[in-house]
Amino acid sequence: MSESGSRKDLEARVQELEAQVAALTDRVQEGAVLHQRFAELLDVVTELLPGADPAAVQRYVDELGS
Repeated sequence: MSESGSRKDLEARVQELEAQVAALTDRVQEGAVLHQRFAELLDVVTELLPGADPAAVQRYVDELGS
């Protein structure tokens, strides 16, 4: 195999890997957002549960759905 062909193969592989890294980075960011929303939901549920205020829980659920 020629040196230029080998270099082109390597450059193509680097581009593939960079695309994979970008996609994984996006997924990690999405996961972080979901984690934060879950933590917020858990805080609210923990706060509301002792008071058993179904209306407040429903308002929060409705807000999350929007």
